[in-house]
Amino acid sequence: MDNTFDKTALETIDLLEARLKRIEYAVCGHVETAAVEGQKNSAIKRLASLEHSLHQLASRSRVVQDLLKLHSGFPDLFQQISPDEIPTTLDTESILAIVLASASSYPSTASRLTSINDTPIPPTQLSAQLIELQPRIAKIGALQVAQNAEVAVLRERSAALIQRWYTIDILGAGDSWAELEGRVGQVEQRVRRAALAKRLDDDMI
Repeated sequence: MDNTFDKTALETIDLLEARLKRIEYAVCGHVETAAVEGQKNSAIKRLASLEHSLHQLASRSRVVQDLLKLHSGFPDLFQQISPDEIPTTLDTESILAIVLASASSYPSTASRLTSINDTPIPPTQLSAQLIELQPRIAKIGALQVAQNAEVAVLRERSAALIQRWYTIDILGAGDSWAELEGRVGQVEQRVRRAALAKRLDDDMI
C-alpha cells in the first residue's frame, strides 16, 4: 500500500515537473538545467524545488505573475467543469435570454476563432532568437531615448540662436536704418534751409 502511494506521489511530481518545464519553455524559450536535475531527491525536496522554480519563473515573467494573481482571485476559472453542469446560479429563462441576446455575435466569434486556429505558430527558434535579441533591443531603445533628448536640447539651442539673430541682426539693423534715415532727413532739412537762406540773400542783393 505504501509503495503504491509513493509511486503515485512520485508520478504526480513527475507530471508537475513536466508541466512546469513546458510552461517555462513556452514563456522563456528554454528550460533551466538546474530545474531538470534532481530526479533522485526525495518527494519533499522535489516539491520544494518545484515551488522555488515556480517563484523564479514568476519573478522573470509578467505573464506568469498575472496568471497566479488571476488564479488566486478567481480559482473557479481554472477548474474543469463537466459539460452537464451549468456554472451559474441563474435560472433557465435568464440563461436563455443571455444566449439569445448574444446570438448575433456567435458567427463572427466562430470566424475569428477559426482564423486564429488557422494561423501558423512561429517556430520556437524564432521565439528564442527574439528573446536573445531583447537586451540589444532595450539598449537600442535607451540609445534612441538619449538621442531624442539630445535632439530636443539642440532644437532649443537652435531656437535661441534664431531668436538672438532676429533680435540683434534683423531688428537691430532696422533700428540702425531708421536712425540713419532720421539723420539723413535732418541733414536734408539743414541743406534746404541753407539753400533757401542763400537764395533770399541773393534776391535782396
